Amino acid sequence: MILRDYFSIYVTESEQTVLTRQHRAWVALYALDAGQGPRASVLRANEVTEADLLEFEDSWRKLRRRNPAQLNK
Repeated sequence: MILRDYFSIYVTESEQTVLTRQHRAWVALYALDAGQGPRASVLRANEVTEADLLEFEDSWRKLRRRNPAQLNK
């Protein structure tokens, strides 16, 4: 199966990079923190639940504290 990503590059399904549930939760937490879209839409777009956010929120906060200067560039 050939899929098309946002950059118009065609890759096979086996060549796609799949984010883990933890990484998808982190992406959603960053999006919510930045005020991007309604909460339900952000969760749906990242295929995570409220329970996923709760499970990974502490690790996300630790990640943010590690390199705060790099996040503002």
